[in-house]
Amino acid sequence: MAKYDERILEELIKLLDDDLWTVAKNSLTILVTLAKTRKELYEPLVKKLFVMLKKSESIPLTQEVARALGQIAKERPQLIRSLVPILFANYRIGDAKIKINLSYALEEIARANPELMRDIARDIFSMLSSKNREEKLAALNFIEAMGENQFRYVAPYLPRLIALLHDRDEVVRASVVEALVHLARTNEKLRKVVIRKLEEFEDNSSLVMKAVREGLSLLTLLERGSQ
Repeated sequence: MAKYDERILEELIKLLDDDLWTVAKNSLTILVTLAKTRKELYEPLVKKLFVMLKKSESIPLTQEVARALGQIAKERPQLIRSLVPILFANYRIGDAKIKINLSYALEEIARANPELMRDIARDIFSMLSSKNREEKLAALNFIEAMGENQFRYVAPYLPRLIALLHDRDEVVRASVVEALVHLARTNEKLRKVVIRKLEEFEDNSSLVMKAVREGLSLLTLLERGSQ
């Protein structure tokens, strides 16, 4: 109905501010679907989505907002390019809830259009060198998301990832193993390198070695299937 009746479209837009997250989420789902054929809706939606991200108390709503931003990043990247540094700046200074919400959005944008993450590449490098575990894990998530699209966007991070295999935190080491395996799934050259690296790798942590065994099993199967 919203395709043909502007009054209903306007009501849907108003419902994005509804106190019930299910109402806001369902309204957004309809609007994002509609925007695929009415791309003029993307520009006003971007401003609204940023506000919704900061206010959201619901993970399903946050995920829907993140998916919407990913769709816009793919179809109208010029609208998202200037938003990425703003999202990241708010991520860095926000409280725990804001960080979670904005990390969902940044990951979805990275997955949809990794080229848009170039403006914060130095910041991601900085996060990998942080003393804070959560920052390192968030950076790994961003890198994994970028790697799902084109490998060239994550290649500069590989030396730092390899170095993090010797991080003092076992959770970080295990997460790095998982990230390398994730990136190697779709890149044959990297897959061979990661397999060799993991075959030689030894760690005192059972958590890390579990990630190594599972990663090796997956990559070995993929390698056999490509031969």
